[in-house]
Amino acid sequence: MHLDWIKAFVAVAEKGGFLQAAQSLGRAQSRISDQVAKLEADLGVVLVDRAVRPVRLTVAGELFLGHAQDVLATLDTARAEALALSGSTYGTVRLACMSSVAGAFVPRLIDRFSRVEHNIEVNVLEGPTATLPEVLHRRDADLAVVPLAYVLNDPELQYISLWDEPLRLLVHPAHRLSGSDGVAVSALTGETVITPGSGDGARGLSPEVAALLGEAGVTVASARRVASPHTLVSMVRSGLGVGVLSELAVRLTGTEGIDVLRFTEPGAIRHTVLAWRRDRKNSSAAQQLCTFIATHRPPEGTTRAR
Repeated sequence: MHLDWIKAFVAVAEKGGFLQAAQSLGRAQSRISDQVAKLEADLGVVLVDRAVRPVRLTVAGELFLGHAQDVLATLDTARAEALALSGSTYGTVRLACMSSVAGAFVPRLIDRFSRVEHNIEVNVLEGPTATLPEVLHRRDADLAVVPLAYVLNDPELQYISLWDEPLRLLVHPAHRLSGSDGVAVSALTGETVITPGSGDGARGLSPEVAALLGEAGVTVASARRVASPHTLVSMVRSGLGVGVLSELAVRLTGTEGIDVLRFTEPGAIRHTVLAWRRDRKNSSAAQQLCTFIATHRPPEGTTRAR
């Protein structure tokens, strides 16, 4: 069994096909296919079902994938530790985050981190908030900046606190609450409430808003989750409901055509954390980034978590 065979298989699994794997590794597609075939012959099992499009892993492939990824991660860690003996840290870290963090925090973070760690590359994976825990579970990311409510009851993930930021209420200028100095959560009773974080437009509320309304005993008329803060703002601007967004998301999207109100309850807060898989030891590069994020100044409009 050769290391290149394992790398080829993992690339096919993670990229979703032989062509995509070949492009990511800078090799010919025929070579990737040949290396995966040799790995299958060596193991005596079929790892990739080539009879369907797009290709997919067999049961054996799914089982082997985790071990293969662990092997590559272990080797990457070993290389990084060897380089550390000469004072260098090497590697690539995949950081998943929601759009508000990607827009308001990550660019400055990477700029400053790259000045300190020249040999560590940070790949940013931006997606709907609700998908970030699954990105970690699938091992598509090493770390994720995510609201605490999304990982609080997930035993497979562990996290450290980063910052807190207020939740804001967004209403149309003609809405009955527009112009209020402060709004109690109970005022949302009977409203259509829109929250971000879901890529499928599902009905329901984001976990943090659901908890907030639940504590206040509020029953809404209807609720919908949308993919991005921009979509939420557009819907509020069109009078389709009221929205609840974090401070960072509000700053990212702007407030033209809407009224942004504060909640009177001190518990109307988003707690943001940095999470990773509990069963996976972070590489030296990932640990370096983790430490840097934890000690870095939080975004404007937020306060460091205590």
